[in-house]
Amino acid sequence: MWIRDGRELFQDAFRRGYALPAFNVASLEMIQACLRAAEALRAPVILQTYREEVRRVAPEAFAAMVRALAERVRVPVLLHLDHGGSLEEVFRALRAGYGSAMWDARGMGIGKVAEGVARVAPLVHGMGAALEVAAEGFSGEERSRPEEVAALFQAGADVAAVAVGSRHGEESRLDLPLLARIREAARGPFALHGGSGILPEDLEAAVRLGVVKVNVGTALYRSLRALLGRPWEHHRLFYKAVEEELMKVAEVYIRRTQAEGKA
Repeated sequence: MWIRDGRELFQDAFRRGYALPAFNVASLEMIQACLRAAEALRAPVILQTYREEVRRVAPEAFAAMVRALAERVRVPVLLHLDHGGSLEEVFRALRAGYGSAMWDARGMGIGKVAEGVARVAPLVHGMGAALEVAAEGFSGEERSRPEEVAALFQAGADVAAVAVGSRHGEESRLDLPLLARIREAARGPFALHGGSGILPEDLEAAVRLGVVKVNVGTALYRSLRALLGRPWEHHRLFYKAVEEELMKVAEVYIRRTQAEGKA
C-alpha cells in the first residue's frame, strides 16, 4: 500500500505508541526483502534512500520502483529521503513521489534552521508530504538541546531527528534522561538515527518517549557484505539469498520498534 503523505504514518505511530523501522535500501533485492518482512509481520514500514543513492540512481527511478512494489502489498509503505543535503535535493525527491524527506541542516545555527523550516514546511505540506529536520550530529558526541528541538516543531517540522547517544554502525546506549527532557520541551514525534546498534531495551524506552522513526542501515549492509564473500554458482542464487537474509534482519527491527501488527 503506497503512502503518499508521511504525516499520516508518523502521527499514527505517535498516537499508538510504536515506531516505524526506516530501512536504508539501495537495490531491488533490499526493497523486496523489507517489504516481505513487513507483509509477514503486518507492519507499516519506511523505505529510505540515502542522498548518495539518489545521486547515483535518480530519485524518480527509486520512486517508480518502490511504488510499483508497494502497491502489491497490503501494509503501508512510505518512501523517505534520508539526509537530504540541500533543499534542492529534498524537493526533487518530493516531486518524484517521495512522501517524506529529511533536511540535514547540521552545521547551521538553530536560528537559521528554524527560519528555513518556517519557509520550507508549508511548501512541503502543500505537496502532501512530511518534513524531518535535524540540526545536530549523530556521532554520540553532539547532543540535542531540548529548546532547539522545540524550536524545530514550532517552525513547522513534522519529525525532529534527535541526537541522544546513538552512533552510526556501532553499539550504543541512549541518553534516556536527555530524551525525557526533550519530550517535556517538545511533545514530538522524534526520529533516531544509527538504529542498528541501539540496545533493544533502550529502543523500547525511546518509543515510550515519543520516537516514531528508527533508521536501520548498518544491520542490513553487514549481512549483505557477508553474503558477498561466498562463491555463487549463479547470480540468481545470490539475489535469492540476499532477500532471504535481509528479510530476517528486517523482521528483527520491525519487532524491536513494536511495529508488528500495526498495519
